[in-house]
Amino acid sequence: MNEMNNKAGEVLRIDTNISLTADRLPLVRDMGWNQIANVYTHPDRLLDYDVFLFVTKGSMQVIEEGTEYIVREQEHLFLKKGLHHWGLPKTEPGTSWYWIHFITALDERVSYSEHLPMPELGYFYPHHYEYRFTLAKYGTSPLHQGLAQRLLTLLGDYRQLKMHGMTRSSILVFQLFLDLHEASLTQESPESNGGKAHTIAGRVMSYLAQHSNGEFDSAKLSGELSLNYSYLSASFKKQTGQSIIEAHTKLRMNKAIDIMRNTSLNISEISERLGYKNPYYFSRVFKKVLGEAPTSYLRHYYKP
Repeated sequence: MNEMNNKAGEVLRIDTNISLTADRLPLVRDMGWNQIANVYTHPDRLLDYDVFLFVTKGSMQVIEEGTEYIVREQEHLFLKKGLHHWGLPKTEPGTSWYWIHFITALDERVSYSEHLPMPELGYFYPHHYEYRFTLAKYGTSPLHQGLAQRLLTLLGDYRQLKMHGMTRSSILVFQLFLDLHEASLTQESPESNGGKAHTIAGRVMSYLAQHSNGEFDSAKLSGELSLNYSYLSASFKKQTGQSIIEAHTKLRMNKAIDIMRNTSLNISEISERLGYKNPYYFSRVFKKVLGEAPTSYLRHYYKP
């Protein structure tokens, strides 16, 4: 975030971060690689597209809405469309970098969640892709060590004339940005609130995945993780946007679908295997999560 003063002297915050959504590709406008022999000044401009920079040698200086960034070797920077950015003659001679210009657009009809979905589901359910995530504005990670080669390959693919070429490039760039986002999460300090919550959510999910064949027991979870359940529940909810019980229920439904796909068990037998004493209750839970009854869902699959 940047800050600026308005006429009344109030501080306005400018959001300089770029967010992507799971249901839309960032559309590549163009990409390339540059190397300069002399001191370089970044162009003074305001663009209608977003920019990704990755420095492979030297360092680049960029100012965005008054905030200066020195992007060094194996570091990246995202510049947001609609914001003024420019440079001073500070970029070192010999500096080289990859750049990607891309366009992002949100579907105004969708109310995107700010929470990343936990990996509890292996099937489509309503609103599964309706979430957004913010890309790390600036920095590095272990992923950056091999990023130059990855971008070289991506650029070579981009320059080939072929059917669906730009769409293929956009898919690869989206995958790259997803990986950068995931790498940024692992960089969070365990001492930070975000880092702690992320770690706790992962530990909770690991436990739930191992105990998805039966009813949820909060006391056992608390004992296994040696943490107060109220604290676990609040941290998990803050990180994922759902309760621990909701996540456990989805895991059990995921297990039910796996059984449907790979066995000839009927609904009562599946219900019993998952620890539901009443198959009618199991069916109600299944319909609440999936939007249709298990007997109807069964018809989606070929039976062994």
